[in-house]
Amino acid sequence: MESPLFGEREKAVIRWAELVTWNKARYDDEAFAQLARHFDSTGIVELTTVAAFRGLMNRFMDSLHIELEGPELQARGGRAIARPEDLHAYIAKLVNLV
Repeated sequence: MESPLFGEREKAVIRWAELVTWNKARYDDEAFAQLARHFDSTGIVELTTVAAFRGLMNRFMDSLHIELEGPELQARGGRAIARPEDLHAYIAKLVNLV
């Protein structure tokens, strides 16, 4: 949160994702207001969905001892990367399932 590499918008997203991850977002009206300065309600729902879903998947995969990335990627210390348009398409698919 102190890094000059992130603007106010990115910091609002990081703060919100952390609150969602720790199940404390409902208690931080200031964090929600800060997020709402940068995103409309659809954007906030999408960000919350991604943060909550990633938390769910991490707990699910950890509980079953399943690695999220393959051994070759882990051996290089790498991480999986998704483009913004891929994440948006993924959320759209989720929304259409409801």
